[in-house]
Amino acid sequence: MKSVLILGAGISGLGAAHVLLRHGADVLISDLKDSVQDKKEKAALTELGARFRFGPQSEELLDGVDTVVVSPVIPKENPIVQAAFKKNIPVISEVELAYRVTKAPILAITGTNGKTTTTTLLGSMVSKSGRPFALAGNLGISLSREAELVPEDGLIAAEVSSFQLEFIKSFKPRAAVILNITPDHLERHHTMEAYVAAKARIFENMDENDCLLLNADDSYTPELKKKAESHTHVCLLSTSHEVEEGAFLKGDMLTLRRNGKDIPLCTTGELKLKGSQNYQDALAASFLANEGGVPRDVIVAALKEFTSLPNRIEYVRTLRDVEYYNDSKATNTDAAEKGMSAFGHPVILIAGGYDKGTPLEEFMGEVKKHTKHLILLGAAADRFEKAAKAAGVSSIFRVSSMEEAVKKGQELAKPGDVVILSPACSSFDMYHNMEERGMDFKRIVNRLK
Repeated sequence: MKSVLILGAGISGLGAAHVLLRHGADVLISDLKDSVQDKKEKAALTELGARFRFGPQSEELLDGVDTVVVSPVIPKENPIVQAAFKKNIPVISEVELAYRVTKAPILAITGTNGKTTTTTLLGSMVSKSGRPFALAGNLGISLSREAELVPEDGLIAAEVSSFQLEFIKSFKPRAAVILNITPDHLERHHTMEAYVAAKARIFENMDENDCLLLNADDSYTPELKKKAESHTHVCLLSTSHEVEEGAFLKGDMLTLRRNGKDIPLCTTGELKLKGSQNYQDALAASFLANEGGVPRDVIVAALKEFTSLPNRIEYVRTLRDVEYYNDSKATNTDAAEKGMSAFGHPVILIAGGYDKGTPLEEFMGEVKKHTKHLILLGAAADRFEKAAKAAGVSSIFRVSSMEEAVKKGQELAKPGDVVILSPACSSFDMYHNMEERGMDFKRIVNRLK
C-alpha cells in the first residue's frame, strides 16, 4: 500500500492513518465534514505527512490511489467505494489493515448483542494473565493502531461489527465467536440474508488450526455451522443444554469442554453479571481466553470480579422506591427485550430513537408482556406507536425529549416499579452516540427531586 485514501475521519480512520504513515504510505483522509475533535492529533498527522480533504467527495479522490480504507460508517453503496470497485482498486476495512500489520493472534467477537461485554471481559482475562495484549475494535478504539504494537507472544481481543467485516480480504482470527444473530442494521444491509452473510465473513479465512464458537441456541447456527465446518473446527455455546464440545451451563456451573475434557469455571451465583445474555457472554469470553492459552485460574478470577458495563442495564438510582436503569446500549429490539425482561415484573419502558427499520411485531408482543407503560420519543415514535397499538399495548405516551420521557416515567411510577431506558433504536436522531444518550438519561434521573 503506497498511496491510500481513507474514507472517514473518525477514530477508525485516524488510527489507520497513523499505522499507514508509519509504514511509509502516502495518506489522504477524506470526510464530508471536519468532525475531528482532537485538533492536536489532526496537527500531528498533518506533520507526519497526512493530507485532509473535507467537503463534497468526487472520483478524483481516487487519482493515484492503490488502496481505499473505509471507516465502519461507509456502506458499499458509497459512490467513491463503487468507483473504486470499477477501477479495481482494493477496498478494505480497518479490521483488515489490523490483521495485516499485527504479529499476534486475534480472538474475535461478533454478533448482534453482547459483543462489547464479551470483548471487555476477554480483555480482562488476557490482562490478568500478564501477556501483552490489545483490547480494541468496535469499542471506540482503533484496532489497527493497537494491534500493530502487540508482539507475537501477546493476544488481541477484537470486537468486530458486520460493517467492518463487509470489507475484509485476508482477516483470519485464531479463534472467533458469533454470539447471536437477530434483526439489526437493516437500514445498512437491507436484508437479513445480507446481514447474516456479513457476520459469517468472520470465519471465511479460518482453517483447521483455528476454532469457531457458534451459539447452539440461535436459529442461524445450523446454516453457519454447515458453512464453517468444511474448513475450520466448530464448537458450540449454550446456556440451555450441554454441548459435545464448546461452552455451556452444567446446572449453574459455567463449563468448557475441549477434546473430551470438562473444565469447570464457577457458578452463575459467583458472577456479578446476571441474566442469560450475560452468562452467554461470560462463557464465550472464557472459551476464547482458553483457546488463547489463558490459565483456568486467571479466567475464573476475571469472571468473579467483572461487573456490568455502562449503558447495559446499568443501575442509576432509587427514588421513592422506584429504580431507574440505563440500557442505552440496547440499540435493537432483541437487546431491548432482554433489558425489559430482566426484572421479573412489568416495567415502565422508554424507547425510540433513530429507526433501523427492523420488524416490530414480535417485539411489541414482548412489550405488551413485560411493560406497564410505554413511553416513546425520537424519529421512530410514529412507527413504534402504530406497532404497539396493533399488538394491543394499551398504555402509550409520546414525548418530545429525554427530559420529558424521564419525568413522565417518574409521574407514572409507583413504589416498587422500574423505569428503564431500553430504546431498541440507534441514537443518531437526537445524540452523537448511544453513550451520550445514556449520559443524558442519567443526568436527568439524578436531578429528579
